[in-house]
Amino acid sequence: MRRENNLSNGILTVLISNIYILVLNVLTSFLLPKFLSVDSYAQIKTFQLYIGYAGLLHLGYVDGMYVRNGGKELGKLNPKDLASSISTLRTTQLIISFALLIVSLFRKDTVFLAFALAVLPINMTAYFQHLFSAVGEFSKYGLLIKATTIATFIANTSLLFLFRTDRSSLYFAAYVLFDYIIWFILEISMHRTCRLEWGLRSFRFSELKENIRNGILLTLGNLSSDLFTGMDRWFVKILLSTADFAQYSFTASTEHFISTITIPVSVTLYNHFCKGISNKEVKQIRNYITIFTVFIITAAFPAKFIIKTSLDNYATATAIIFYLFSAQIFFFPIKCIYVNLYKAQKRQRQYFIKLILSIIAGFILNAVCFAFMHNKESVAIGTILSALFWWLLCVLDFKEINYRVKDIAFMIIELVTFNICGLAFNSIVGCVIYLLFTLTMTVMFSLNDLVELIKLGTKVLIRHSGKKYP
Repeated sequence: MRRENNLSNGILTVLISNIYILVLNVLTSFLLPKFLSVDSYAQIKTFQLYIGYAGLLHLGYVDGMYVRNGGKELGKLNPKDLASSISTLRTTQLIISFALLIVSLFRKDTVFLAFALAVLPINMTAYFQHLFSAVGEFSKYGLLIKATTIATFIANTSLLFLFRTDRSSLYFAAYVLFDYIIWFILEISMHRTCRLEWGLRSFRFSELKENIRNGILLTLGNLSSDLFTGMDRWFVKILLSTADFAQYSFTASTEHFISTITIPVSVTLYNHFCKGISNKEVKQIRNYITIFTVFIITAAFPAKFIIKTSLDNYATATAIIFYLFSAQIFFFPIKCIYVNLYKAQKRQRQYFIKLILSIIAGFILNAVCFAFMHNKESVAIGTILSALFWWLLCVLDFKEINYRVKDIAFMIIELVTFNICGLAFNSIVGCVIYLLFTLTMTVMFSLNDLVELIKLGTKVLIRHSGKKYP
């Protein structure tokens, strides 16, 4: 019971923090395309696409630290070792950033220059984010991601409404500036809290070597995961027009709303899995996630409504929203359950191999779909098929928690129904039909899980509000 309370409280703590992020991300997702030109918006989305791969440049160091400290407590970590760990990464990232800056001078590319400047603070912030996640400091983790999102929102709204500028370079400068500010605050706070020592003298080559060795496969896996989930945007960027890329990136940014919900679950479950958990518990949590997912993707309907009524330049991309949101039926259990199991059980090599196979299959599936249809919608359909393929590989790797036939049937039926409701009806009618159908299907297929999920959520919310649950 205590473990269940810790798990649910951890999820709720991060989820509450992510509510702020969700609201701000939704606002940003619609404000930028509303007030920026298509070209400037495409530039910003290109920068964000590059930033998604910045983690490759810590060479596995952050993930090595993450795996090593999973399930531990922050107060029990050796201050000297922690100071050395931070200093070693800081020094390494300074060298890599300097090299990137030199390359950017030859390229004369504003987007790449901004990327080069952002690598250092982003990877240092990622270190603290992973540290807080690994040791179960979910309040600190929540505060960090909240601060990052608020800073980005302030930058965007200030430039949009105060300075009224359409220059993408100014947005890059604001993003990078806030990245450095957040990193500096984290460094100062960590050194004061844990009484760490400053200076480059704490650099340890042995620390660098060990963390890279332990984390490189996981980093390649995570970055391959980003490549896998971002492959559709690369297809559109390379093969279609700037307008198509802007439209597709916009729909993908609305789909990232799901990631805001995924993060608290995924982060908390890793710490939970590291402490040991039975297959029965894993199955139950997975069933909860499936039910939660089929309801949360309903957010695609209000997104469609806003686009149809307020964003004429992006109205032709509404079908993509439903394709990408429906892929979350497979992505959510992959990221929350299977990836965490790979990490907790130290099966990084197996995870990496299966992910590479998924990337190859994803490339082929996207290419085949595009060859038949030659439009951005075909790439989104390829994304659904790619997600299904990756999910199947994960299921085969963890046969001890196999799905029941009715669970798989439930997922497939929901996938089809969601897309039919989204494409065949207007936003309001489609939303009502889908919710009623989903509620009926959940009662028929997973009534016990639905009841237990509601009970768990109710207990946690009441406990969090300070009231006692009978």
